[in-house]
Amino acid sequence: MLFGACYYPEHWPRERWDADAKMMREANFNVVRMAEFAWIKMEPEEGRFDFAWLDDAVALFASRGIQTILGTPTAGPPKWLLDKYPDIYQRDFQGHALGFGTRRSYCANNPVYREYTRRIVAEMAGRYASRPEVIGWQIDNELGAIDTARCYCEHCRKAFIAWLQEKYASLGRLNEEWGTIFSSQLYTDWEQLHLPAYSVHQGHNPGMALDFRRFSSDSFVGYQKLQIDVLREHGVDRPITSNLMGSFNDLDYYDLAQDMDLVSLDIYPIMKKVPEERPFRTGLNHDSMRGLKGRNYWVLEHQSGTPCTHAFSQTPKPGELRRWTYQSVARGADAIVYFRWRTLPYGLEEFWHGILQHHGKPGRKYAEVRQVGAELARLADKLRGTTVKAKAAIVKCFHNEWAFELQPHAPGFVYKDHLADYYRYFFDRHIPVDIVSPDTDDFSGYDLVVLPNLMMARDSVIRRIHEYVRKGGTVVMDFRAGAKEWNNRMREELLPGPYAELLGIEIDDYGIIEEENPNGLAWNDAPPSGRARTWYEVIEPKGAETVVRFTDDYFAGGPAVTRHRYGAGSAYYIGTEPDAATLNALFGRIAGEIGLSPALPELPQGVEAVVRSGEAEDGRVREFVFLINHLNGPVSFRLSGRHVDLLSGEAVEGAASLEPNGVMVLEKLG
Repeated sequence: MLFGACYYPEHWPRERWDADAKMMREANFNVVRMAEFAWIKMEPEEGRFDFAWLDDAVALFASRGIQTILGTPTAGPPKWLLDKYPDIYQRDFQGHALGFGTRRSYCANNPVYREYTRRIVAEMAGRYASRPEVIGWQIDNELGAIDTARCYCEHCRKAFIAWLQEKYASLGRLNEEWGTIFSSQLYTDWEQLHLPAYSVHQGHNPGMALDFRRFSSDSFVGYQKLQIDVLREHGVDRPITSNLMGSFNDLDYYDLAQDMDLVSLDIYPIMKKVPEERPFRTGLNHDSMRGLKGRNYWVLEHQSGTPCTHAFSQTPKPGELRRWTYQSVARGADAIVYFRWRTLPYGLEEFWHGILQHHGKPGRKYAEVRQVGAELARLADKLRGTTVKAKAAIVKCFHNEWAFELQPHAPGFVYKDHLADYYRYFFDRHIPVDIVSPDTDDFSGYDLVVLPNLMMARDSVIRRIHEYVRKGGTVVMDFRAGAKEWNNRMREELLPGPYAELLGIEIDDYGIIEEENPNGLAWNDAPPSGRARTWYEVIEPKGAETVVRFTDDYFAGGPAVTRHRYGAGSAYYIGTEPDAATLNALFGRIAGEIGLSPALPELPQGVEAVVRSGEAEDGRVREFVFLINHLNGPVSFRLSGRHVDLLSGEAVEGAASLEPNGVMVLEKLG
């Protein structure tokens, strides 16, 4: 278990470094992340490199038993470089250059910047590849963040054309796929192609707009790979990662994660605006990161104080940092690196608080982090080789999310919130669930696969879904499934298109449900008990049974939810957005049918339970149950069997309780 903080030696006097390292070691820190914003210190002027300060910092921390994860500094190019080559700056969709003054202002497709990237990364790798104190590398920092995933410069236009030529091979095919005959938008020469930038009407061709998002994501995947390749060419054999941002969706994280050795996450629970939603939305971020490569991950920026740049967010209360830390560990984090060690007294992040306040003296948060460090040091050996194991999966597709951002269908509809509604059922009931790609090779390890808004899918994915259900799996699909081809144009067939046989239904009519005119929902012949919102579909069963029906409007009595036996499995279809009670009852029925069970039953609402398990050397399965109280008050509950709380060392049997922000890590006895 790695445990530490982000440290910036360039921000502090050298005489302070050892005092910080000493305090860190006393808190059981064994790692720091450094250098990801220090290009100007490494290369103060073109061609003159200075790593002596970083050498000294790495060596000093190593002398205290603290290893280093180095970040490549390309998120913050120095002013001398940008002044020499101003076309490195990104252009926004109105053609304005994103000037100097913060970070992430570069264009990932700029050939000059890519060359300077190679050079600085090669210099770092040549110096630190063989240093045993350097145990990992982070590429750049938060790729695509701060609305920088898409650039509209001339370099990107030319790169986009090349990307389109490789994808479509001919203009004729591109014109056909995009449907450019509409409004006389036909292209007769590759050079005529433009970017979906500022125009009379911001609703650009859906095929072009989606392809530009795909291209922009691929650009950063390629830029990251450039750096990874340079590190490997210079002998780096330690894990290489990049810090991702949970629900951030401007880049396809499945593609970005492919070239990493492991995934890393930046997590700031308090930045989620609705306090009551913070636990499950943070849990969703963790499960999403674990799902990118199907294994544990690092947290390279973990909230340690108030996160803000201008207006303050809530300050973490006593015990809260510990609580969020254990949620991270419970859901698969094998590294906790807090951001940041000490709050900076200047610059844009002078309000972004760390473990230490501006004064640099140990206080309440340091004491709490020190407690966690001592606890994790005791847990590390037991947790080694364990992870979260789920029998249910939710498919998240970035391409469908982008398509719904471009065309939301219904006012206010947000793909990721819709997916989060499904996820919350599992979170609240302590049922482990993986968040996985639609391109997952094999779904057979899951008893249930939920596929929200799978409007587009590759043919290979459609075949795997059918095969999974045919062999006994259960799927839940919902509205707009199969409505579009992969190129973002509408299918010219009766809905649900390629899933008609699987789902046993036909859909000819559909529309939005206005907020002012909600529709009712009822279970079979029972009286109305729920509400439908956002969307409706007029479903005609073709072998499927009705589970829930609409109660109002011209489609009253028609199915809202259906179930169809297909091969040895079942396929559910939800033709609306049900209210929470109806959705929970539906998933409860499905979970009961297939035997999905919680980590611990009958816990109070607001208590999270997660199991990390793995096989011991003797072949026995080891299980550790994390119990986390997210409520503002104490909770009481009962446990079956005898356990030991590994944090307190006390035996727990029968009646148990947790204080606000309280945590237990239980190992069963006997």
